[in-house]
Amino acid sequence: MRSFADSDGDGVGDLRGLMAHLDVLNDGDPRTDDDLGVDTLWLMPINPSPSYHGYDVTDYRAVAPAYGTLADLDALLGAAHARGMHVVLDLVVNHTSSAHPWFRAARDPTHAEHARYRDYYRWRAAPSGDKRPWDGAPLWHESGDGRRYYALFWSGMPDLNLENPAVQQEALDVMRFWLARGVDGFRLDAVRHLIEGPDGAVADVEGSHALLRRLRAAIERDHPNALLVGEAWTDTPGIARYAGDGDELHLAFSFDVAAAVLQAINDDQRLPLAQALARAETAFADRAFEAQFLTNHDQARVMRQLGGDVAKATLAAATLFALPGTPFVYYGEEIGMQGGASRDDEDKRTPMRFARAGARHGFTSAARAWHDAPEAAGVDVESQRAAGLWRSYQRLIALRHAERALSSDEAVRPVVTGGGRGAFALLRSRGAERVLFVANFHREPAPPFSVEVGGAPRVLLASGAPKVRRDGDTLVVDGLGARGWAFVRLTR
Repeated sequence: MRSFADSDGDGVGDLRGLMAHLDVLNDGDPRTDDDLGVDTLWLMPINPSPSYHGYDVTDYRAVAPAYGTLADLDALLGAAHARGMHVVLDLVVNHTSSAHPWFRAARDPTHAEHARYRDYYRWRAAPSGDKRPWDGAPLWHESGDGRRYYALFWSGMPDLNLENPAVQQEALDVMRFWLARGVDGFRLDAVRHLIEGPDGAVADVEGSHALLRRLRAAIERDHPNALLVGEAWTDTPGIARYAGDGDELHLAFSFDVAAAVLQAINDDQRLPLAQALARAETAFADRAFEAQFLTNHDQARVMRQLGGDVAKATLAAATLFALPGTPFVYYGEEIGMQGGASRDDEDKRTPMRFARAGARHGFTSAARAWHDAPEAAGVDVESQRAAGLWRSYQRLIALRHAERALSSDEAVRPVVTGGGRGAFALLRSRGAERVLFVANFHREPAPPFSVEVGGAPRVLLASGAPKVRRDGDTLVVDGLGARGWAFVRLTR
């Protein structure tokens, strides 16, 4: 939100700025081709917070003043729904800000509501040597009166005690508040860490799974179409535990596959992706539970990881939309934004660029944006609408909508013979409808190769002009260039 579009000239993106650019994402008219075709918006935290990123919330039922008001959100929901788009909010229930009224009351024994809120968080009197597993940082922090509170991510984000039924009810009430306003679902942050284990475990405790089941069951009674998508940043088998059985999350982000797509492209070979997909095929009984992406707000952007190579970025996008599950696009990927060069999170979240000209490229009328980084010429929506990476994304999204086989959970990797180490194929099916994705992850053109799948081929969308012909019960793919790809419809 902070980095998409600013409506009031303060250099910070806001709800009305987003609303003013909805037609770039989806204008609601299927006859036009100058919108991206987005059908769901995920808004990162919009609640009041002392931090720019908003992941330390101080009020779960309000909008941060920098972003607007509840009335602005209502207007955005109405405008998005009128265009056929859903809106998903980032919901941070693992922890609050240390400035949240609940924590202030819990921390202060003299507070009038101390007794009510004390057990909303976890406390201990004795020192603890417990350390965060990934970097050794302390888990228990001084409160100022000799007590210590548990905070996994940092002292300003005390973890909620979600084993407390009252805290669970608070989470449910917050979700119902937003769903009643017309929000369509939630991205749940840090779901691996919702509940802590008695043995000091900080992730993947069975209680976290039980809590997600309770939340989903309670929400679906009144809002059966609400979406729950979660961040469980771990390996594929671990991710599948949160979304593989159909009673926890509807979708979980597939981190292993995302990394493998970029590795396959950078390494000039299909093997990393083939291995990652094999793990997903084993872990997920139903591939529809996977939320596919390339990078997110915590990672260096796609184009930076791919060295600014447009052909690589286009292949990454095509692969994303060929995969089973639901594809997510991080804003700016569609125009090839690289963000800043540092490892700071702010450099991964720089302002969107709409216009070819202007110091801030249509993001704001202010002299300075809240944060910025230089980008190459032409990295903006206006420059790329006619031809460029944006147009490739637009065509891929349109293809995904048009071909029902691409939105099914059926995905098979047929045998590929020849083509070098970069040749790859993925068959998507729904009933009799079939679409074959073929790609060359190598920097050199692929020699002709065959794919063990039958049917009469018709190329739907491709880079370059590859030729695909039937040879008995196989297909022969010829002319697939460096980083080339094609979607091919097969009929019997």
